[in-house]
Amino acid sequence: MVHVPGLPASDRLVLAGLSGVAGRYGTGSDRDAPRDQAVAAVREVSTDPRLLGIQAGAAMADPQGISGPIVELLQAAGADMEVAAAHAIEVRARFEQTGIQYHQP
Repeated sequence: MVHVPGLPASDRLVLAGLSGVAGRYGTGSDRDAPRDQAVAAVREVSTDPRLLGIQAGAAMADPQGISGPIVELLQAAGADMEVAAAHAIEVRARFEQTGIQYHQP
């Protein structure tokens, strides 16, 4: 789940939907689905580049380093990758404040 308290509740609900769909198609049960099907499923939830970027940023900040396919899917769906990079920095900072360590490949 993406924590962005400054967003309206409606945007946070969209982010929750994006989290589920992108996770399912990126690394989950539907990861082997055709790419166009996966992108279409994400776009059914949202086509807002900013929200897609926020969700991509959360995936980029994954401390285990396994969410690359999710980032790629959200980028293919139209995520604003500048927003993603900025949000990833924020998420990593929150993780570091709580002592979460990052996986080193």
